[in-house]
This record gives sequence, C-alpha cells and structure tokens, in this order.
Amino acid sequence: MEGVYENFPDLHHGTAFFSSQTSPQIIQRILIRLFYRMNRGEETLDIPIFAGQGIQLMPEIGIAEKLTFSFIDEEEKERWLENVEKKTFKTLDFIWIARYYISEEGRSKPLKFDYYMLRFIFRQGAMELRVYHERGARRLPIDDLIRLISDKINQELKREGEPPLRINFLSAF
Repeated sequence: MEGVYENFPDLHHGTAFFSSQTSPQIIQRILIRLFYRMNRGEETLDIPIFAGQGIQLMPEIGIAEKLTFSFIDEEEKERWLENVEKKTFKTLDFIWIARYYISEEGRSKPLKFDYYMLRFIFRQGAMELRVYHERGARRLPIDDLIRLISDKINQELKREGEPPLRINFLSAF
C-alpha cells in the first residue's frame, strides 16, 4: 500500500496525539515538502543538546512503499504531492535517518547514526505520531524528535495561515 510500511512494528518507543483544525490533506502536503527540504539541508534543525557538543544533525528521510522506503528527492516530492492532491491518506510512514557529524580539525567526522520509523495516522481534527527507534545510539531523544517535527509543521501551518497542531499527549521511553 502506498505510503504504508507493511512491517511497521507493533511496539513503538514514542507516541504523540495532536488536535488539529487543519485538514489532513494540508498536513500531508506540508510533511512531504518539509521532509524534502530537510533532505536538501534547507531546514535549520536547532537542537540545544547538540549545539553544546558541536554535533550537527543532517536527516535523510524516506517515504514508505510497501516493504521499502524511497528517499524524498525532487521526483518523489512531486509524485507524492500529486498523490495527496488526489486523495487523503489515513496513514503515512517514513524512515528518518538521523546522521550526526562532529567537526574535528576542520573536517566533518561521522558519528553512529540513528534510524527511526515514523507513522502518522490522520483523522479529521486529530493526528497521531508513533515513533519506533530501529537502531543506533539514540542521541536524539524521541520526545525531542517529536517536538522538532511538530514545531516545523506548525511553522509551515503558520506560513499558510492555518491553525497550529496542539500536542494533547506525548509519551516516549
């Protein structure tokens, strides 16, 4: 099924419930464009715990296609924006690879990456986000990842004159 990873685990390490007055279709368009810009390095990701350690976060994000994920490049972005225009999805799954780098002697040195699976479940007036940490050192705490994503979505909603998402519940372990 388009947009859904068939092997998404039943267990998840973080959950957030949001209320929203914005249509799921608008939020889905925002997610596709936002994740595309993150892949291109066009979005600033300010994480205070990394700044003090000199760590730079560069995500790589892909969208699910049954048993695989496709990196969101220009072609995938356009294809998915067309898909979302035609229909609203109940569920969209993404892989979020958090690539970390530290500057040493003027060169970027890679650190161990984190692999997260994100499941967005859409309902009229509500959205749920489930996060599964696949592997890695978990440098980026799941609650920080959820807040980072919701803050970025809200920035886009504000730009489009739409009301923000409101976190009703957030749990991460």
